[in-house]
Amino acid sequence: MNTTTPSLAAAFGKLPKPDIRVGDEWLFLTRTLDDSDAKDAGLLMRSRVVAMLDAGRIQIEVKNGDAADTPWLKNIYSDQFDLLSREMVPGEAITYTPAFPQFRFPMSPGEAWAQTITQSQPEWELHAQIGVDVTVEAEDIVQVPAGTFKTLRLLGRYTTPNATVTTHYWYAPAAGRAVKGIEDTLAKINDSRVRVQYELQSLNRLRA
Repeated sequence: MNTTTPSLAAAFGKLPKPDIRVGDEWLFLTRTLDDSDAKDAGLLMRSRVVAMLDAGRIQIEVKNGDAADTPWLKNIYSDQFDLLSREMVPGEAITYTPAFPQFRFPMSPGEAWAQTITQSQPEWELHAQIGVDVTVEAEDIVQVPAGTFKTLRLLGRYTTPNATVTTHYWYAPAAGRAVKGIEDTLAKINDSRVRVQYELQSLNRLRA
């Protein structure tokens, strides 16, 4: 179901955390933006809310691609919709302690936060520190295949032992998610750069 936000000209004020419910679904298309990949058709990524857990945590299943044998992978988010863990393959997850702080609700332009988190892969006894700096830059109107949304544009800078990542993402309260993101990753070893974009294609968030 496609949707368009009402009252695009109205100011947000401070945005509360999203109203996420079991049954909510989103479909994204992710593709690289490098010149060599100009004809890249991209990868469809489906996500659906399957359970509300204790302490407001949210369980979402994610499917990358449309192949019949592609598994649904489990992601767990905090009540602020920050990522706590994500499966790489069924049964093997990367965890974030504390939760990866993409958002800080209530949220409005001009706010900023910084935090160091630990990324772990317990099955492989791998642990790494990630520095996270996020700024809420401005209100913005964004058009994606799912519709036209009033958003908050955020700038995230993430520093890992192997790479630095700079990402702009546009959070739309009507979608309960960021509806668009552009992420630049610069590898520290060889200075190679990868630029990736994701856009919301459709969503299903039935509300009374």
